[in-house]
Amino acid sequence: MTIPREFDIIKTGKGYTMKGWDFNSAEITEALKNNKMLNPAFELGTNACPLSCFFCFTEDSNNPLGLKKRLNEEMSLERKLKLIDESRELGAKSINFVGAGEPLIDPDFWKIIEYIKKLDITPIVYTEGTAGNSSNGLHYKENSQRLYNLGATIVLKVNSLTNETYQNNIVFSATHNKRSLTFNYLQERNKVLDVLIKTGFNSHDPTRLAFDTIICKENINEIPDIHRYARNNNIFVLFVNYLPSGRSSAPVQNALSRDEQFSVFKKLADIDEKEYSLEHRSIFPYAGSVPCSIRGLGLYVKIGGKVYDCPGELELLGNLKNEPLRLLWDKTKSIRNNFDGGCAPRENFWNKYSGSNPLKVLD
Repeated sequence: MTIPREFDIIKTGKGYTMKGWDFNSAEITEALKNNKMLNPAFELGTNACPLSCFFCFTEDSNNPLGLKKRLNEEMSLERKLKLIDESRELGAKSINFVGAGEPLIDPDFWKIIEYIKKLDITPIVYTEGTAGNSSNGLHYKENSQRLYNLGATIVLKVNSLTNETYQNNIVFSATHNKRSLTFNYLQERNKVLDVLIKTGFNSHDPTRLAFDTIICKENINEIPDIHRYARNNNIFVLFVNYLPSGRSSAPVQNALSRDEQFSVFKKLADIDEKEYSLEHRSIFPYAGSVPCSIRGLGLYVKIGGKVYDCPGELELLGNLKNEPLRLLWDKTKSIRNNFDGGCAPRENFWNKYSGSNPLKVLD
């Protein structure tokens, strides 16, 4: 077991980590020793989403072109709240609310967030922000303020900050509806970003505002600009490649190669050292930030009850319909024993399709 020193880097005001992922090596060591679950990822919201990205990792790969719709087998609110209780009993300090669809449109969203807050757990909400430009969107100050008051960290979809054509095309790329011609997602998402900043999500250390940014061939030249924007505004960024699950479980045409991915990571590390006096290795899977703490310090529960090692879905552990969370958590012991902050699902994917050896660190 090797805990990367990047977990202990402290750089105030630069978005190196976010609230809910701010575990140092001592906390991680203690959790691994005592079998504590610190940072799980749960699909606590309906599968429905107003967008339909071609790379959606929570969507069934057999639905590559259709809209994301509510599923018959979705967990009830009662079961979701019980899941939150079970995770707290296992030691959870944060919960990554990753969908299955857009969290903001789930009718029980606020009940779930309030319950997480009640248990003194940090809710981390992964969202496209606009909720389809509905009244639930975070461009409305009251919604943004309510989430702020509930202690949430917001992870906002940002494939591009400036390229309207690219950003707008990908969020409707799996559908052929007319709405994609009338809804300018980039403009509306940037309004959300402005409101979140004015509300104060990025005024904390660690920050409570993050970007979820997939690096690919279309936006590779913009990545340094997004990185600098984030550093200058105390925003955490999950710079990643496609997650090998859901719609992106097979190779994606515009994906970067392993070498291209790490070349970008190295460039961002050089920017950090030269421009921000922040020295770190370009640790996989996230460039310029704290390594991953979900796989090994958490697990992943899908909206229908299936439980995996992490959102990469490398190992199926079982189903909540058949076993309690504690027994499924016990099955992750071998993962905890080999914890290194890396991304085994992505490494496995690259090895499967490239035949090369995994590369975790560029010094």
